Amino acid sequence: MHLSVFVPLWTIDQSLNRRKRMKGKPVIPPLYLTATYQFDKSDDLIDVVQNRSGYIYSRWDNPSVMEVEETLAELEGYDRSLGFGSGMAAITTAIMANIQAGSRIVAMQELYGGTFEFLNDVLPKLDVQTVFINCRHTEEILKEIDKGLSILYLETPTNPLLRVVDVKPLAEAAHRNGAIVLLDSTFASPINQHPVDLGVDLVLHSGTKYLGGHHDVTTGFVCCNHPHFDNIWTYRKILGGVMDPMSAFLTLRGLRTLDLRIQRQNENAMKVAEFLETQDKIKAVHYPGLASHPDHDIARRQMTGFGGMLSFEIDADFNRTKRFMDRLLKIKLATSLGGVTSLANQPITNTHAALSPENRAKAGVSESLVRLSVGIEKTEWLIRDLQQALETV
Repeated sequence: MHLSVFVPLWTIDQSLNRRKRMKGKPVIPPLYLTATYQFDKSDDLIDVVQNRSGYIYSRWDNPSVMEVEETLAELEGYDRSLGFGSGMAAITTAIMANIQAGSRIVAMQELYGGTFEFLNDVLPKLDVQTVFINCRHTEEILKEIDKGLSILYLETPTNPLLRVVDVKPLAEAAHRNGAIVLLDSTFASPINQHPVDLGVDLVLHSGTKYLGGHHDVTTGFVCCNHPHFDNIWTYRKILGGVMDPMSAFLTLRGLRTLDLRIQRQNENAMKVAEFLETQDKIKAVHYPGLASHPDHDIARRQMTGFGGMLSFEIDADFNRTKRFMDRLLKIKLATSLGGVTSLANQPITNTHAALSPENRAKAGVSESLVRLSVGIEKTEWLIRDLQQALETV
């Protein structure tokens, strides 16, 4: 006996019409797992292609992706945002959309390793040069800006030393020189920092981190106002680093609890940082909420919370620091950050492993540096875990 699985189109149409007449709407926006979209008339398809008045192909737009884009844009205070398949897809597309052969970029030395690689190793092949300046040398950054540039690229707080850059005067100088300002605000999240008030043109996020918040998505975002949107949208369509609908759905779920999670992570990180400052086996603690942090005053003025990220240097060599990492129990040895579970790593072994020893030294990444992403667990659990691991050093 042969069973056909073919469903006549008229049956599907009847079902769709019936659902349109039903009362009640979903509380949670539905997930649109579709690559393409059908049209009743050719003129409708032509209108979408020419005017972007609807959906045609999910490399262009998708309802689930647009839902999370609109939510994040509202959180950040910008007109629009664009979703990407990763933070690096967002960063590279935003940069590519705003350069040409001969362009000059001024950037901080203390950048995420992947961003530094792109600026330092990839862009010179396209005849685009980047000048890297230590973020502490504000006057030197201003001098380089006045020499002319296409992009000022900033990251604050920085990864992994949590330096806080005074954004507003740098942004004003870049704008006077006709440049646009890009800021990676991943470590802060929209809850702890508001780049729109600091003169930033494009805000970048790895949505994998705080926005998603549960270690189960890989996404990225660019937030901007209307003048920049079409250009970046076109480059995203061409380069293809789009966000998939399921990741958009999960990131939107994460945004619903973002404020609550960030509040808990801010509180936990402060208590952990204060504990670490009291430990003899710790040489330095890098957390902008501490009065001892060199950028504490800037952070108090520029941020509404100090964040869930910190780093610290153990009074030990690489192998003893590695032994400390291996003894952690509650805190997981893993790359990434910003989620509900506390994660720790040695930047020299992963996030900054691709950098040369010289560039790692310039960025302040030592062999005994530990980066800690504080989650939402009970603070006493985290402190006990750090304490017992330190006993082995």
